[in-house]
Amino acid sequence: MNAALFYAVAALTLAGAVGVVAARNPVRGALSLVATLFMVAVLYVGLGAHLVAALQIIIYAGAVMVLFLFVIMLLGVGGEPAAPGRK
Repeated sequence: MNAALFYAVAALTLAGAVGVVAARNPVRGALSLVATLFMVAVLYVGLGAHLVAALQIIIYAGAVMVLFLFVIMLLGVGGEPAAPGRK
């Protein structure tokens, strides 16, 4: 992996991580975390660790994040906050 490609992927990874912290909507934060995990997998591919990259996508981005999104949507915390006096 050449330096320019590494810096581009690293910048996208950092942007995704900032999106996780800065997102006010939990669903958007979780989706930003998925994007960050995919970018980390791309960095693993650049290092030649193809098995670790595949495990990163299958286990973390696939299974764990789908579970997080399911719980977030089940609890209903992704919607707009209700105005006072409304349910």
